[in-house]
Amino acid sequence: MAPRVYWLWLANRPNIGSRVATALLEHYGDPEAVYSASRGSLLMCGGLTAAQVNALCDKDLDESDRLIEECARQDIHILTLGDSGYPSRLRNIYDPPLVLYWYGKQPAWDARPMISIVGSRKAQSYGRLMASKFAASLTASGFLVVSGMAAGVDGAANQAALLAGGTVAVLGCGVDVCYPYENRRLYDDLRFAGTLVSEYPPGTEPASWHFPHRNRIISGLSVATIVIEAPERSGALITARLALEQGRDVYAVPGRLDERLSAGCNALIRDHAADLLTDPIQLVHAYSTLLRDPPEERRIAQVFSGLTGMRLSAAEPKQKQSPAPPRAEREKPEAPEPQPAPEPEPPQLSDLPLKAASSLLEPTPEPVKAPPNLNPEEQRVLEAVRAGAQSTDQLIAATGLPPAQLLSQVTMLELNGLLRNEGGMISLC
Repeated sequence: MAPRVYWLWLANRPNIGSRVATALLEHYGDPEAVYSASRGSLLMCGGLTAAQVNALCDKDLDESDRLIEECARQDIHILTLGDSGYPSRLRNIYDPPLVLYWYGKQPAWDARPMISIVGSRKAQSYGRLMASKFAASLTASGFLVVSGMAAGVDGAANQAALLAGGTVAVLGCGVDVCYPYENRRLYDDLRFAGTLVSEYPPGTEPASWHFPHRNRIISGLSVATIVIEAPERSGALITARLALEQGRDVYAVPGRLDERLSAGCNALIRDHAADLLTDPIQLVHAYSTLLRDPPEERRIAQVFSGLTGMRLSAAEPKQKQSPAPPRAEREKPEAPEPQPAPEPEPPQLSDLPLKAASSLLEPTPEPVKAPPNLNPEEQRVLEAVRAGAQSTDQLIAATGLPPAQLLSQVTMLELNGLLRNEGGMISLC
């Protein structure tokens, strides 16, 4: 196995995202071989931009050595894609992170099936209540709950799961950085009794484009994703889309039809992108073979109903069912008739935009005018597509943006109805 220093070197090359890095590893075999590759060999490799070749020709390992020393000083653990302890489900996604930094309790990556719970940062009492009760009852059932420690649904899920026995929070910053600061108490509790995980090195401050990118880790770790109280433009829908692309199951907790915060969940159910979820026993039945010790259903139902005031018919003894097949293997329903796209709203940092459009909803064929308040990076991407750039590599070369940030800006422009991404080919709506 290649020494850890080479994994850190490759993971932190500017302009080299996880997809490009994965392709390099497939070509060269391991990060040490990538490190040893000459400029000529890299140019012959094909598909790399000039900026990417220059980044790979920088052979300075000082920063990687410093990272190893800093992690050891802070008791932050490093897990690389080459390690046998790397989470098996995450390893099998299209673009797994080369390096994971984790802080806190040793995570049971593969010993317990993980389920992610995501939703709005502006969740109301209903959303926070459902997140807490599903998290607590699923943890008591033997699942390991994963979320993003954000305000609203994510934080409520992590908090309840932590109190019930442990949880994993995936961050869009370094694991030694608390964000949002209002969750400082939860962050401190997770350091001692839960697990904080990030692909970003210690000291990395949060950035808006980090969060859509980290969502692939939340869904990639999990056998299923639960969406609770998410509007039509929310980071939770990005996580749902990524879960579907990864072949994972998606469940949505329904909400009132006249409530904006439930529009995204209800749309997922309506469009057959998610299964309707009403109680934790559904998941116990679906993934019973993955649980080490299947729980007593009546007790779990009593925990859930006792905390929510709801009576569950699932509390009655039922014959065990076999686990549900991956969504990718199920019969796909016919696509719904395309609906007119809503008037685009500008993305807000307090509630990162999500992808209710794209693969979940049909895009409108009508061209949409660009809103006046696009950020400079979004303007650069839009202008590059208008000039003829179509692939990710062409856009990276035209805009100079790092791959992860570019993909985030493309996602935001898709949500605003300005771009469409079909099989990696990006075009104007």
